[in-house]
Amino acid sequence: MARPAAFIGLALAIAASLGVVAPARASRVATLLEQADAVRSRDPQAFASLLDRAHAMRAQASEPERQHLRLLQAYRRVIVGDYPRALEDAEALVTQARDPDIRYRAALLVANTTAVTRDYVRGLQYLERALAMQPQVKDPATRSLGVGVATTLYTQYELHDLALHHAEAGLRQALPPRVRCFVRVDRIYALQGLGKPVDEVRDLQPALADCGAQGEAIAVTMLHVLQAKHLTTQGRMREAIAVLEDALPNARTTRYSRIVGEVLGLLAQYRATLGNHAGAEAAARQVLQLRGQNPGWWPVVKAHRALYEAAHARGDLRTALEHHRQYADAEKAHLDDVKAREFAAQLARHELFQREHSARLLQEQNHVLRLRGDIARRRAWNLGLLVALFAAVALAATGWGWRSRRTHRALRRMAETDVLTGLSNRRHFRESVERALAVCAQRQLPVSVLLLDLDHFKQINDECGHPAGDWVLREVARVGRGYCREGDLYGRIGGEEFAMALVGCNIDDAMRIAEACRQAIEAIDAAPAPCTRPVTASIGVACTAHAGYDYETLLADADAAMYRSKVGGRNRVTSSTADVN
Repeated sequence: MARPAAFIGLALAIAASLGVVAPARASRVATLLEQADAVRSRDPQAFASLLDRAHAMRAQASEPERQHLRLLQAYRRVIVGDYPRALEDAEALVTQARDPDIRYRAALLVANTTAVTRDYVRGLQYLERALAMQPQVKDPATRSLGVGVATTLYTQYELHDLALHHAEAGLRQALPPRVRCFVRVDRIYALQGLGKPVDEVRDLQPALADCGAQGEAIAVTMLHVLQAKHLTTQGRMREAIAVLEDALPNARTTRYSRIVGEVLGLLAQYRATLGNHAGAEAAARQVLQLRGQNPGWWPVVKAHRALYEAAHARGDLRTALEHHRQYADAEKAHLDDVKAREFAAQLARHELFQREHSARLLQEQNHVLRLRGDIARRRAWNLGLLVALFAAVALAATGWGWRSRRTHRALRRMAETDVLTGLSNRRHFRESVERALAVCAQRQLPVSVLLLDLDHFKQINDECGHPAGDWVLREVARVGRGYCREGDLYGRIGGEEFAMALVGCNIDDAMRIAEACRQAIEAIDAAPAPCTRPVTASIGVACTAHAGYDYETLLADADAAMYRSKVGGRNRVTSSTADVN
């Protein structure tokens, strides 16, 4: 069963539904922020209005109030799909905020948002970081947020046993009503993920009543989605469609595009199944208009499938073929997303096993220490047995530690490396270059960046097939390595886009290297792929002497130069310092 991305909306609503404890004498800004927190998950329009009023008064706010405002603005950016800026602000607050409650909520927000952006390993790391902060959180209601977020994210990463454990343990506590509502929803998802039966009367109806009483439109919408899926398992698809159509207006009031997409994606799928291609097409087009969604999001997959079936049903084969290609690309991206979640889950389980094994090892060592006291009161020959026992434990610990470190290093390499080419992936390349730039800035050494984009690569994929395209990408990676000196950095930062950072290299030397690299790429013979299309690249070159030592500025200058290479006829090298006119 597809795991709905709207899980993230549920967790964000949990984390945003409670405010920070107010000071004894609340200022006007603090009052506005508390009011905004109170309506965050129930009335998005009122939340936005209160936030704008608080922002207009930020000059009068104290430092803790400005940090609270920054946190709520990050929530707002997540709602509208501006995930990069939301992550930037939330991660900064995790380390900079003075109030432990703000740090805790910011860590939960990062965990939720990185799940949306598919950075699953980092999401689990921030979840564990947030759970470790719980003892420092002053407000018990805020502390309980971790229960809801943990159940939601563990289900998202398909760790359903952990999700069910946290949900049922949480429901045995005196949770705040809103958190209890969302944990009920997460428990039902965990049951479905484990293949356990969900009873409409025992599970769904009480959860609907609870969440409806709290006015939580997000949770109510997701429960209607669960209800629709439950009805389809009983062959009652028309009833399921009716439930979703009734839920759609409520979903739109939340302004969470991912939850709206959840409902529309199921409507497109179910309508198409019953032959209502016009209705399926209408729902599918609305899914594709939603902002800030990744190409592998499962409603996008269902939307392209519905559009393909609708075009095929009316005999429009050209349009059907185009939608089928988009459907295949979206499904591949979705499968890649599933694999990434599985990798994150494996890493999480490995780290959990590591902690459990360490605990067991400590227990064994404590047991050995207790035996030592008993043996000391016995005859002297038992001392040899004690030494042997300690040696065995130490040997086991050494062997396990070595295997654990080796496994962890392998998993880290997987997270930092592009699987196809073996180069650094986009995130690892950026981190490495930023470190190199910081060192070179202190030493006043130049750094040049080459941005390579393969020309007409889509035609290679379309005409020669994706295996040929993959072969070409590996060849370009191999050729580029030959022009990297010791200390230089090379990565694949996009589909057919590569970047090279030349440390200690000025713009003139970088232009010569780029030209040599361009000629080597042009000399690639793709016949073994097999493919008869030429392989060329447009290259842009930028240097810190002109752009400075900021990574974004340096890459933007190289990108602009590369674009001029494209406009100028492709298969050429352009410097960022060249005359733009």
